[in-house]
Amino acid sequence: MPSGRTQQDAAQARPTGPRPLAPLPFDVEAVFPELFGTAREVTLLYPRAGQPGPGDSSIGGPLLWPADEPWPMCAEPGHYKPLDAPVGPEPVAMVPVVQLYARDVPGLVFPAGTDLLQILWCPLVHEDDQAAANPRLHCAARR
Repeated sequence: MPSGRTQQDAAQARPTGPRPLAPLPFDVEAVFPELFGTAREVTLLYPRAGQPGPGDSSIGGPLLWPADEPWPMCAEPGHYKPLDAPVGPEPVAMVPVVQLYARDVPGLVFPAGTDLLQILWCPLVHEDDQAAANPRLHCAARR
């Protein structure tokens, strides 16, 4: 029987902010002793479907980009679409990967005077890529 709640109501009811993780079911360092001493604190990105705006942290959402700053382009020669011929020597616009505000990832250290991290990458494959494991990145830290 339908609950009468809309999809938007359900999205608004979702928790925001940090979410605790369940404890690991085993001692990682006991199973993999070569990892002893390498543990680090991490931030798990837990994206949710929605309509992020430029003022939100997001994965693949719109970026808060300065109007007087040109959009990053990948100008490396030899980039191509997977399983296709090279696209030519023209620069290609980079695409947003992630935008993180310091308020949303309190454990992430930002450069002094900044509170916003933006990462973009070239959507194409390059000659020296091995299975697209070496994308061309553009990173910006700003206020």
